[in-house]
Amino acid sequence: MAVVEVDDYSDPPSPSPQTTEVARLLPSSTSMPAHNFASAGGHSNGSNTTSPSQPPSPTSPLSPGAISTHSSLSARPGRVVSTMSASFVSSPLNPTPPPVTNPFASSRSRPGSRASHLDLAHAHHRDTTYSTLGPPSSSFATGTGLGMAGMGTHRGSMLLYRLASDEDAHLPADSSHLLPPPKFPAGANRSSTISSSGSSFVSLDSKYPLHLAPSSNRDSAFPTAPRGLVPYEYDPAVDEMEPPDEEDFLHDPNVKGVRKTNFPWRGILNVAVLLGLILALLCLFVFYPVLTFYRNEARNQKIDGNIRINATGQAPVLFQMPDLIDPTTPGSAKTRTGYDGHTYTLVFSDEFSVDGRTFYPGDDPYWEAVDLWYGATADLEWYDPSQVTTRNGSLVITMDSVETQTPGLTPGSTAPFTLNQNHGLTYRSGMLQSWNKFCFTSGYIEVSVVLPGPDQNTQGYWPGAWTMGNLARPGYSATTDGMWPYTYDSCDVGTFPNQTNKDKLGPPAALHSDFSRDKYNFELSWLSGQRLSACSCPNSDHPGPINNGVYKGRGAPEIDILEAERDKDNPTGHVVSQSAQFAPFTHDYIFGNATPDQWEIFTPDLTRANTYRGSAVQQAVSGLVKLRPDMFQGSGKRFTTLGFEYWANPKNSQEGYIAWQVDGKESHRVGAAAVGPDQGSDGSGVGQRLIPEEPMSVVLNLGISQNWQKIDTSTMMFPAEFLIDYVRVYQRDGATNIGCNPKDYPTADYINAHLDAYQNVNTTTWNWVKPRNRLYDGC
Repeated sequence: MAVVEVDDYSDPPSPSPQTTEVARLLPSSTSMPAHNFASAGGHSNGSNTTSPSQPPSPTSPLSPGAISTHSSLSARPGRVVSTMSASFVSSPLNPTPPPVTNPFASSRSRPGSRASHLDLAHAHHRDTTYSTLGPPSSSFATGTGLGMAGMGTHRGSMLLYRLASDEDAHLPADSSHLLPPPKFPAGANRSSTISSSGSSFVSLDSKYPLHLAPSSNRDSAFPTAPRGLVPYEYDPAVDEMEPPDEEDFLHDPNVKGVRKTNFPWRGILNVAVLLGLILALLCLFVFYPVLTFYRNEARNQKIDGNIRINATGQAPVLFQMPDLIDPTTPGSAKTRTGYDGHTYTLVFSDEFSVDGRTFYPGDDPYWEAVDLWYGATADLEWYDPSQVTTRNGSLVITMDSVETQTPGLTPGSTAPFTLNQNHGLTYRSGMLQSWNKFCFTSGYIEVSVVLPGPDQNTQGYWPGAWTMGNLARPGYSATTDGMWPYTYDSCDVGTFPNQTNKDKLGPPAALHSDFSRDKYNFELSWLSGQRLSACSCPNSDHPGPINNGVYKGRGAPEIDILEAERDKDNPTGHVVSQSAQFAPFTHDYIFGNATPDQWEIFTPDLTRANTYRGSAVQQAVSGLVKLRPDMFQGSGKRFTTLGFEYWANPKNSQEGYIAWQVDGKESHRVGAAAVGPDQGSDGSGVGQRLIPEEPMSVVLNLGISQNWQKIDTSTMMFPAEFLIDYVRVYQRDGATNIGCNPKDYPTADYINAHLDAYQNVNTTTWNWVKPRNRLYDGC
């Protein structure tokens, strides 16, 4: 075992005031003579020294506490007094320390801050000399004795060590600021050596490993020296009484965090976001699909029903227009100011902007091209759906002739064909209807067209754009029987067949009219009588409505946008007939024209009253308007607008009127007063005819008939094309009334009850029991 030799200086250094203060606090029993540290194998460094002192052995580490002892113990010669005694246990725990007052314990019982440890070391080493050049003085023994045996006046106190800081390690080796550590060579073995007497221990495996720092003393025997250990006493009982240290909050586990009493907004926000995400997912994958299903249920059922109809032979591919208003309609065309001063809003439009559309039954939601011969006017063409399509943003109705032998002269031509392939007829053309698909009641309808033919002198075509009440279907003769062109709600002779009494004796105006025709024996009317009249007996086969047991008189009136023909009164040019058809008739088909509220012409340079006022099958109120020469297929091909505006008020029929326009100019107007009652001895006995109150469907067609005008094929061209750029319908703001089955004028149930008449073109007469007329038949 290596023992540190302590020199006995004859002239020890004077203690500093700090050391003096420490010494003054120490009891005499804690001091220990320097010679007590001499032992066998050790030598005095005074006059008796025979050899220089040697550095400590690396296998004999020296703890600062190993050189301290209590003065009451008897040291056995030849060895260092052990600190393992009855009053002190060489351990961090010292349950029964000697009753010695420690100046360090009196000020701090736990490790202080770095500065406080320096103060402790400074005070401790004022009386201590420890270097690699020799053993410490007696004052060191006194100081270390204080540091070990005198520490801890409270039971349960602990003697602990801390490593000196880097700041401590770089101080000079003779600095009095540090408690001198044991000296070891730089290459000391990493092993533990414990004194057999238990007097001291220093372990290189300690939790505080030695740190070799560069020596600050150039005269030192070793280039490096281990960092010193700074002793301190820790007593929990005393520590509780100490004021808070500057570093307590960094290591004290008992420090309580700042208690927050604020509302837990962050937690609430987290929960709210989570609930929001869950709700969003439910809306996206549950609520929205369910809502879409129920909102579209009616539409889906209609589509499903139409598909089932298609399965019976209709075309399987359906063209669906999403809205009544074509999305390509210009915004400037969405409203207009009517001739009556009211604002009108667009309620339906078809711009025909999609090329290649077809109009076979089931192809289109609003239009259908018919497949029939229009025998009511003895036409020379067969209407075939293949003749109707769209091209270059327009509806194209093509008329072909059996005489055309060159195929493909126009994209819409189906020539050549034979008479047998065309039902024995010379011409093939098309008629497009919105019957029972789109109807409107009161409003303004406008078309923009180019007429067929090479120029304005062509003669023979019968292009038409017109409307008819939905209770009759154009071309299906059974549906027009007793319906066209009635627009009447009175119960009188006007509802009778031929407008004569049952005895055929009157009225005289109905028995003969000079303005009738020879083929009708100059009789006023050959109509079969109003089938659905106000005279119908109760419980009749009548669509209604019924009020106080009286049925509403119903019919299928007609208003024409245009029917173009060669101008018969001039050698050149074309005119368009714009008219309304009425039944029953006044005597000689006269209509009132004495006042502007009855009849008025607005463009007298272009418009004149038509001399044709009707025949035994219709009464017409008509005007003829000259057309521009550049609006024909072979000359200019300029689109020109034509249309009419009408108003019908069932609550006040005298408000009704019809006003026509050509090329953007109002041409003429007829009011309800023009078709008023025709009473008196010379009259036909009829009451007020109505400006049509029925839901009106739209018809576009290109026909040819000798009943319309003389046919001169030398002025015609084939294939001929009738072009329609658009169809637009407007209604007064606040008076929108579209649909073919309005509440006040229902049609659906009646049509469904007699569907064969509306679908079988070969049924030409009404085969169901007609309602009995209470005046003519009795009930």
